[in-house]
Amino acid sequence: MTHPDYMFSEMDMQASQALVDHFHSLDDGGKQCFLRGFQQPLDQSLATFMLSVVSSDQDDDVRIEAAKILGLYRGDYDDAFIRSALIQLINAGDSEDDSLIVNCIHSLALLDLGADEINFALSIIEQERYVLFQSAAFSLLEQNRRLPAARAALERLVDNRNYGKAARRALDRVQLEDKP
Repeated sequence: MTHPDYMFSEMDMQASQALVDHFHSLDDGGKQCFLRGFQQPLDQSLATFMLSVVSSDQDDDVRIEAAKILGLYRGDYDDAFIRSALIQLINAGDSEDDSLIVNCIHSLALLDLGADEINFALSIIEQERYVLFQSAAFSLLEQNRRLPAARAALERLVDNRNYGKAARRALDRVQLEDKP
């Protein structure tokens, strides 16, 4: 007799493969609509698939929608491979669409971040990269302000001419949130 959990996981894999097959059968407009309507937690195979779409040479709008899904519908798995791939894509800079990079930063903000990702976001701001990238990176820091590394990054930005006041407000919010 087959164990029920095994059957469920096999059914999940079949459902995931059916979604992937359906996606591949669509034109770019259909793919974009499919991704915009996607509203379910990702299993690791779907996360890997979405990451392959983001990293592909498909239409940028399709890639942007897949990037959004990686952050919004993150499932119960180690997302280190996604964080690493998103950082590589963000670092590609000039060879990628600006909106794609911004959306990759926003998706990164929703994943399980550690000090490396926080420091990466801080470096985007300190290196004075494109202002939209800086703004998305600051948003990542602010969203994760309760993490010690993010708090330290915000403290480093207090004297920054562009983000100093916002960093101070974010740190003040942390203090208010920490009060009983």
